[in-house]
Amino acid sequence: MVKTIKEERLKWVLPIARKEVKLKDAAKVCPHGKRSMERWVALYKAKGEAGLEPKSTEPKTQKEETPIWIKERILEIRKKTKKCALKIHWQLEKE
Repeated sequence: MVKTIKEERLKWVLPIARKEVKLKDAAKVCPHGKRSMERWVALYKAKGEAGLEPKSTEPKTQKEETPIWIKERILEIRKKTKKCALKIHWQLEKE
């Protein structure tokens, strides 16, 4: 029983890399897509087992983060007027 994603990928890639099975034949019985298997084989050939390690898809930074001065302004308005988010949005658009 495989315990990690890397082991699962390796299980499908090794027979293809060793030319024991063709990729299209393995794709018929594999629960993953053919394109995924093609990428895994290419990574295995380029980087070995380390290439099959899953990569994080989490962004390293938040590009669209709201500036601090806007957050502070919203909190200030909310404390003074007790308005809902939509009304604060309208008010800030007018400013």
